[in-house]
Amino acid sequence: MKKKMIGAAVLAALSITTFVTPVAASTEDDIQATNQKLTELTSKESSAKAELTEVTAQMAEQEGKANDLAEQMTKTQQKLADLQAQIKSLKEAIAKRENKLAEQARSVQTDGNNDNYVAFLMDSENFSDAIGRIDVVSELVKANKELIDEQAEDQKTLSAVEEETKSKLAEQDLLAAKLEAAKTDLEQKKIEKEAVVASLAAEKADVQADKDHYLAVKAEADEESARLAEAKQTAAVSSNDETTNSTENKTDAKTTAADKKLKTAKETATVEAESTSTASGNASWSTIKSTAFSLQGIPYHFGGTTTAGFDCSGFTSYVFAKAGIQLTRTASAQYASATKVSQSAAKPGDLVFFNQTGSIDHVGIYLGNNKFIGSQSSSGVSVKEINQYYWGKYLVGFGRVN
Repeated sequence: MKKKMIGAAVLAALSITTFVTPVAASTEDDIQATNQKLTELTSKESSAKAELTEVTAQMAEQEGKANDLAEQMTKTQQKLADLQAQIKSLKEAIAKRENKLAEQARSVQTDGNNDNYVAFLMDSENFSDAIGRIDVVSELVKANKELIDEQAEDQKTLSAVEEETKSKLAEQDLLAAKLEAAKTDLEQKKIEKEAVVASLAAEKADVQADKDHYLAVKAEADEESARLAEAKQTAAVSSNDETTNSTENKTDAKTTAADKKLKTAKETATVEAESTSTASGNASWSTIKSTAFSLQGIPYHFGGTTTAGFDCSGFTSYVFAKAGIQLTRTASAQYASATKVSQSAAKPGDLVFFNQTGSIDHVGIYLGNNKFIGSQSSSGVSVKEINQYYWGKYLVGFGRVN
């Protein structure tokens, strides 16, 4: 009887070993496949991260250019202030000369009395006196001629200074617009690269979870194989049966636990992803208006999103956020997401967009009556006219935030 029991134990051990061995071999293949997949994903992830680093470096370089431009703008603004002071001085000088010319055209002052040129000459006592008086009149006329020439030259200078002022303002706006367009492209590339890196990381996590599962199964199979080998040696039927049953139960429990853990991780990731999307409410115009006007005078800063300095889209994003609505980061993205409205239908609180470089590169908040407020490269946060000599030429249209 004892031999039969031992024989049965050996047969059972052999049959279970026959089952466990293919499972272990299959699991080993799965582990190798996941290792290969992880290697491929790691290589792709490294390449994507390198590309992301390159884009980030380009953005840093662009930021450096923007800072240099900001310094140039500061110097230009000082020069413009000096030019405005010069214009004021020239205007005052011209006004004084006009008064002097008018006064001298009416009279000439001699001996404390005012007489006209003819009377002055006619009062000559003799020929010699007349000649002397003619010389006086000639000198006065010559002096008047010099004043007239100076006035004409100053007027010409004044006109040139005014044109230079306008040209500098337009040049600043165009430079800032080009930087805004370049920033938009680089930020879009960065978002795309970040998405690729995140996707690869998620895929790696899934493959790693599969690998961990296969490793757990293999470990259980190896453990089971060791237990069976021991059972064959001892031929302890009852002990072998209990060990086998216990091991099988543990394998099922651990496999189920691993599956549940993987499922829970995926469900958590899904919940976290869903929780990041928020619904935008209707913005209050009174809040938008008061916030926007309270920021007047804050300087322009490329890439700026705080009260230390704003770029155009950073300003609109900041103002709308205070009213409880989130905008996309760049001018072009805000244009794409807004509902387009005609100029006649535009209302205060709508966004107004401009194209100075071939794409949407500037945005502001419409105030009505052809006015908008925004962070301008030449003047910081300020109110501008859409129909003035500059902005009217580059108007694209209006967008309403839903």
